[in-house]
Amino acid sequence: MQILRFKFLTVTVAAVLALISLFRLEQARSDIESERLQFSDTPVTIYRGAKSISSLVLVSHGFSGSRQMMESISLTLAQAGHTVVAFDYLGHGRNRNALSPEINSLTGATEDLIQQTLEVASKAKALTGLKRVALVGHSMATDVVIRAAEQLPNVDGVVAISMYSEAVTPNHPDRLLIVSGAYETRLRAVALNALGQLGDRLENVTIALGDVERRAVAAPWVGHVGVLWSSVTARETAAWLGEPTEPVSTGLWIAILLGAIVLLFHPVASLLPEAPLEPTPPLRKAIMASVLPAPIAFLAGISGLSVLGLAGFGAMALCLATWGALSLAILRPKMRVSLPGIAATLLVLAWGLALFAVALDRYAAAFLPTGPRLTLMAILLPATLLFALADRALVHGRHLVLRIFLRIPFFAVLLSAMVMQPTSIGMLFTVIPVLALFMLVFGTMAGWAAKWVGILGPGIATGVILSWSIAASTPLFSA
Repeated sequence: MQILRFKFLTVTVAAVLALISLFRLEQARSDIESERLQFSDTPVTIYRGAKSISSLVLVSHGFSGSRQMMESISLTLAQAGHTVVAFDYLGHGRNRNALSPEINSLTGATEDLIQQTLEVASKAKALTGLKRVALVGHSMATDVVIRAAEQLPNVDGVVAISMYSEAVTPNHPDRLLIVSGAYETRLRAVALNALGQLGDRLENVTIALGDVERRAVAAPWVGHVGVLWSSVTARETAAWLGEPTEPVSTGLWIAILLGAIVLLFHPVASLLPEAPLEPTPPLRKAIMASVLPAPIAFLAGISGLSVLGLAGFGAMALCLATWGALSLAILRPKMRVSLPGIAATLLVLAWGLALFAVALDRYAAAFLPTGPRLTLMAILLPATLLFALADRALVHGRHLVLRIFLRIPFFAVLLSAMVMQPTSIGMLFTVIPVLALFMLVFGTMAGWAAKWVGILGPGIATGVILSWSIAASTPLFSA
């Protein structure tokens, strides 16, 4: 009886939190008009608030980012009266075109992104009739917007979030705000060096020398990604661009919503009809299945194989498939097809894609595969199914510590292959945090379902979700 009461309380609290967070996230958009357009091949979102101060702001994301990741800042600036244009860079978000693999050359990827930014600025000015523009960029985009500002007339200011750029000089940009996360020690030092070109190296102090003005601030308690949802980042950005306003804070509500969605899956999974469960393989065999495939999977990872003219994904698929197939051959799990297993497949897919993925894409980051990413997802699917089934068999019924331990060899293989082939599979280094989050979120959900129906159904579902996750979130580089 106490267990039932606890489950009821858990469901009630999680459902209430989900509803409150949804209300707060939608409320943050309620006074802002947003319009999605295409500027040539570039997807853009234009945000306009109730008031207008006749100022245009371009908002651009960092590596592996998207318009959605910048939305807290975009909404704040629109609320302050700016017309905001946020857009997806080449190879990112909903942009269908791949990015140049020449990421270390000013005549390669950087120049392409600069030209894309200038084109967006030109089309945004023509559409809105606004002549003056400000630029906001995060991480990778900081170097891009600083260099683009040299070629744009009538620039009111630049905001560089998590900045690293060699284009900052004592004379350029004219007005530069640098925001770093408190945990970004190295980038905070870079920000102070930029201030040192004018005078004192002090955070939270605006320094001016002639017509050049600079300020550096650190957003507390956050790092390279969390800085985008910090109220300090939004507040300082709005104030620097001329209209102080209360920040639109969505980060906490996004975290609560996504956490509540995951938490609500547990009691729902317990409603699945039970099926005969597979025995947990002996730990010795599990260790063999985790370690022995590593050398061959590494060779697959450094193969340099490409698909669809995109760098790295062929090698990634081969690495996943090799490790999965060899691990399954060692484990030989007795996976049974059953109606409860089919129900579990559908449930995990529905919960993971129709709820979690849609919420993530709407409020936090691009997570719906479109255009060539759909084809890429189909190509990755056989490999991710093998990998997910092997992973589910490997960790089924084991303690959290053992689950982490048994997954380490594959992460080591993947990281080693990326180091050895930086211009192929190495371009996809963001797959590593995607895999870690996949195992944390969807692996946990699949584990709850597997307690009732076995590993086959949840394993198939997570294989589909993994191909979806990689295809939807990984930057695309031309081979």
